Amino acid sequence: MTAGPRLLLAGERHGSLPVLLLVLTTVTGVIDAISLLSLGRVFVANMTGNVVITGFAIAGSPGFSLRTSLAALVGFLAGATAAGFLIDRIDGRGALLRAAVLIEWVLLAVCLVLVAVHPPVVDSASTLATAVIAAVAMGLQNAVGRRIAVPDLTTSVVGMSMTGLVADRTHSTREVVLRRASAVLSLLLGAIVGAILVRTVGDVPAFALILVLLAGVGIAAHTLLRRGPDWEG
Repeated sequence: MTAGPRLLLAGERHGSLPVLLLVLTTVTGVIDAISLLSLGRVFVANMTGNVVITGFAIAGSPGFSLRTSLAALVGFLAGATAAGFLIDRIDGRGALLRAAVLIEWVLLAVCLVLVAVHPPVVDSASTLATAVIAAVAMGLQNAVGRRIAVPDLTTSVVGMSMTGLVADRTHSTREVVLRRASAVLSLLLGAIVGAILVRTVGDVPAFALILVLLAGVGIAAHTLLRRGPDWEG
């Protein structure tokens, strides 16, 4: 990673963290593609969308599973709660990111095994378990991304970034525009790639891609921490 792209994304204070968070944003797109297309029309990372889906299910709209959407909500909150314990116990944003990515990798590896052994069937026990575990992982990622606090890079929500791109266009710097646009494009890219994988080769390769991306983030964070991180705090 060269200094140029890092500085364009978020300045010297954040170093390589924006690049790593953009990879996690791509992970979000992939995993929501899996959950929406295979696990029962539910989001496991985008809880704004999942609250809406829960409302559809409560209203009795066909094709939406109340049990799965509620389970994802509970799982996400459990993951965010677990992240709170990590945040209280781990000093430094890089060390926190490394620990969270390791836990997330293990959780999503379990999801890969579940869909490999029991291909998703809406409302089945194994599919419900996959949705819950994936939501726990994404709740963890979301809370840790919030704590790392790189502007506009929450790893899961891009609505404010999109709003800022157009509403603040006359006041935004090039760095801000690039960061916001990168967040939106990373999520879009993840969704496109995830959907293509799910529809053409299945859920297992899609989860495998997620594990590769997470491993890359974890290894990069670990390497940077060992040689001296290029970010503050």
